Amino acid sequence: MFYDIREKPFIIFWELTRACMLACRHCRARAIRKRNPNELTTDEAFGVIEQIKEFGRPYPLVVFTGGDPLMREDVFEIVEYATSSGIRSAIAFSGTKLATRERLEKLKEAGISRIAISLDGSNPEIHDHFRGVGGTFETSLEILEMARELEISRQINTTVTNFNMADLPNIAKIGIENEIALWDVFFVVPTGRAKAEYMPTSQEFEDILNWLYDLSKRTPLNVKSSAATHLRRIEYMRDSGTYDLPHGELYHRLAESLRGMPEGDSKEIVSGAHGRSMARDGIRRMMGITDGRGMFFISHVGEVYPSGFLPLVAGNVREKSLRDIYGNSDIFLSLKNPDNLRGKCGKCEFRHICGGSRARAYAMTGDYLAAEPRCIYRPKGTEVIM
Repeated sequence: MFYDIREKPFIIFWELTRACMLACRHCRARAIRKRNPNELTTDEAFGVIEQIKEFGRPYPLVVFTGGDPLMREDVFEIVEYATSSGIRSAIAFSGTKLATRERLEKLKEAGISRIAISLDGSNPEIHDHFRGVGGTFETSLEILEMARELEISRQINTTVTNFNMADLPNIAKIGIENEIALWDVFFVVPTGRAKAEYMPTSQEFEDILNWLYDLSKRTPLNVKSSAATHLRRIEYMRDSGTYDLPHGELYHRLAESLRGMPEGDSKEIVSGAHGRSMARDGIRRMMGITDGRGMFFISHVGEVYPSGFLPLVAGNVREKSLRDIYGNSDIFLSLKNPDNLRGKCGKCEFRHICGGSRARAYAMTGDYLAAEPRCIYRPKGTEVIM
């Protein structure tokens, strides 16, 4: 079935609260310890779910996030309301003691499809330093184990920075050992608490993404990149044998790690007529999705952004419907047309399947249509660098 991401999003990220017990160095939300009294109420959250249903079937996938959504006592009611309405839902929460076995059981009973836990290092020294609170590494592993015992699908989210890029192979091994369904590798955007100096260089981006391609082909691990849509270009170029960019030193160091990895079946990517691909675990990875195009973000107070890392308000669910905001706001209209992109992204032959991170472009240039600042690819037929 044709899924037109110009008409409705494929995925919605919904920040139920900004309250969180951690103090992560990269936190885009600048999370706080206490809940905002202006958060959407339970009834308002139910109303948002009704708005999501207005997009029609198949409904967008909803990922409940935060802050830490477990800081809301009504999170189970909200999840159940969504899943009982036929909306596939996942949840991403912090690796804290709030994630008890009892709460995981309640999430399963509420119909959650998957839980996502952040893991930004393969040991406490790296992970706990990054998360700002001691003990979170061990707690995160305990949560993954409890979820496995409860037969809940598990995902690991990792934010790539200068602090941990050399540790990525060790995190991958943890994912394989824990039989996770997906490793979502997020490339840091300098917004919120995150700083520009946390980011790898453009060559290091390319090296890591090439290594992730190799990893997904040679091991049982299913891999996805976030805020680094260049992976789609790399997949296309390497699958078609047209990749001719030089690998950097980091790639060669990471590639050595593959020798010690358990081998798995090569994950065939089946491309559809509409630029759509199918990951092995059955979750569609829609080609072309990026900030504001096929996705959006709902804040804890009902504001709608193209993504959580591109905090430009397109509307508020308390004033307009999600369908109206996504379909008619100027921000979304401009982002949904890749031909509006500027610089080398606007000239790139891969702009319709990639498009770059609009959030990183905005954070580093002030222009959300500017070229992706961390891409080394030079579009064919042009000498444009940026």
